[in-house]
Amino acid sequence: MVSAEKIQNNWDRFVKLINDLPKGKSKNLLPNIKKHEDRIKMMPASARDWHHSAFPGGFIDHTLRVYDCALEMYNLWGKMGGDIAPYTLEELLFSVLVHDLGKMGLDEGEYYKPNDSQWHIDKLGQIYKFNTDIPAMKVAERSLFLLQNWGVKVTLNEHLAISLHDGLYDDSNKFYLMSGMKETRLRNHLPILIHQADQMAAYIEFEQWVNKNPFTNSNSRPKNASKGDKMLRKAKSINIENNPNLTAKTLDVIDSFFKKD
Repeated sequence: MVSAEKIQNNWDRFVKLINDLPKGKSKNLLPNIKKHEDRIKMMPASARDWHHSAFPGGFIDHTLRVYDCALEMYNLWGKMGGDIAPYTLEELLFSVLVHDLGKMGLDEGEYYKPNDSQWHIDKLGQIYKFNTDIPAMKVAERSLFLLQNWGVKVTLNEHLAISLHDGLYDDSNKFYLMSGMKETRLRNHLPILIHQADQMAAYIEFEQWVNKNPFTNSNSRPKNASKGDKMLRKAKSINIENNPNLTAKTLDVIDSFFKKD
């Protein structure tokens, strides 16, 4: 969770970073971002508590962390001999700021909605649910659609960076990231850099969640965590007194499941 003050500070920084983009980008992007301020400022970065930043204000908090990680990695790639000439720093910064923009949904419909099922919240950690009233799209594709709809032009480098930011977590990216020929390999490492920054930020956020919800805490494990657990508990509770049709032979078979070899 982040405080109300942190949410506002993150929003102010996010808006400033967008405003600092080249005018060709900020001119149409910033008004649309501000148009949806209430939604973007408060929306999460994911749906489940053990994913990353699944809390109000999580989206911008995550985006800014990716932004900071990407800047560090940009310097590291250059320091280690990586060729940063094929793309510009402006392309990197723009791509990072909008790579997850699709998580806001569409102009007429949000993507994340508070979960009204307490069972899903308690048992699965699913704090938010997805809005099925809007068309299903991959986040990266929706990000690019929104940019196009708002009249924000993207370069080829930016398009690929946004499209591929999930790396090999998205099977459709294998064409670009697992090429068998040198002619079809990516022409620069920008998409890889952004994926690395995104993955780093997400895992840091997971570690922050773990520190507040340690796996060793028995209270953090929901009851009936799985069908298997539930079936085993039910089987252990079976006895002849409350199951008159239960034969001794069947009971022996059930008991054998719980005996050590």
